Amino acid sequence: MVRHGRCLPLILALQSYTRFALPFECARTTTLAFASASGKYHRKLMSSVVQVANGDTPEVTMESNTQQLFGRFRISSNQIFHRTIHSFALVNLRPIVPGHVLVCSNRVIPLLSDLDDEEYDDLWKAVRTVQNVLKHQYNCNAFNVAVQDGKGAGQSVPHVHVHILPRYVGDLERNDDIYDQLEAWAPRDDSNSREKPRLDVPEDSERRDRTEDEMAEEAAIYKRILDGLSTRNKG
Repeated sequence: MVRHGRCLPLILALQSYTRFALPFECARTTTLAFASASGKYHRKLMSSVVQVANGDTPEVTMESNTQQLFGRFRISSNQIFHRTIHSFALVNLRPIVPGHVLVCSNRVIPLLSDLDDEEYDDLWKAVRTVQNVLKHQYNCNAFNVAVQDGKGAGQSVPHVHVHILPRYVGDLERNDDIYDQLEAWAPRDDSNSREKPRLDVPEDSERRDRTEDEMAEEAAIYKRILDGLSTRNKG
């Protein structure tokens, strides 16, 4: 999965293991990316330039009336908190854990192999930037970074996207429970060393869809963190 020696998250290919059919996509071989590291939303549409936290992805202006396609779903700009030339990051309608977000390719294509080299590198750089944001917001010490690369791997929306979930040591009684939740996940039309309290992860049938205002408020929080990190890096 690593191209031209560029630095990407550690990617583990899990052969024919359906419980790891994480959030959106793969093909019988589910590709998971695990990276060690370390919500509320805003009512107003974001129209300012999104600053990049680590300076390695180009900044892109976000128009307030812009809608972005995620598969067949239209995503309002107030739910998108980071954009690059080839990728965007959005908050989640039905997050499995607090801070569960998605990073997607701009082009509506189903497979990682459909991305060209520039798009591929941009996607994973955007993932790293978003991890920085979540680390600051949730003080987490680990992440699940997951891709379902094709329908056979459990992909429910035929659009390249990466799930990022903040994690903590001991947050779940059974660590593998997170994969069951990811497998069931699908959109619908309508201090680091300390162990954190265990997460009460509801069954998929018990999770409610969040409101537009809730999602916009969370996206605005992440955007403010990005702005702060960018300002600090420039200083």
